[in-house]
Amino acid sequence: KEAVFQGRRVVNNIQRSSSLFVMKDFLWFFITIMPILVIFSSATGIFGAYGTAYIGHILTPEDLTEGLQHSFNPWFMYMSIIKSLFFAFIISSVASFFGYTVEGGSVEVGKASTEAVVTSSVLILFSDVFLTQILS
Repeated sequence: KEAVFQGRRVVNNIQRSSSLFVMKDFLWFFITIMPILVIFSSATGIFGAYGTAYIGHILTPEDLTEGLQHSFNPWFMYMSIIKSLFFAFIISSVASFFGYTVEGGSVEVGKASTEAVVTSSVLILFSDVFLTQILS
């Protein structure tokens, strides 16, 4: 009887430590990929602006380039990357917390994922306001 109890405790500890490794990997993945996505989306937006200007004959490429360079502030690009790191941490840690603490079946998993999305959204909203005030 004692051996079975010890065995269950060992299995539970192994499961808990493996879950922490998964959470750590999830966190590092998000922190790595988010700044890349921010840079990619900015570049895609600029290419889309050139495509729209060319297809719609709205602006010449020279006018668009001049308009982009007129009020460009490099700090805004750095600020967006810094903020994305904080957002990545919030998303991954909240999702990991709710996923790690869920108990039950598929209905509870669905409720936990909804709570994780809502909590992440609210925390990102407040942290965006806070970080914008600090970094500006």
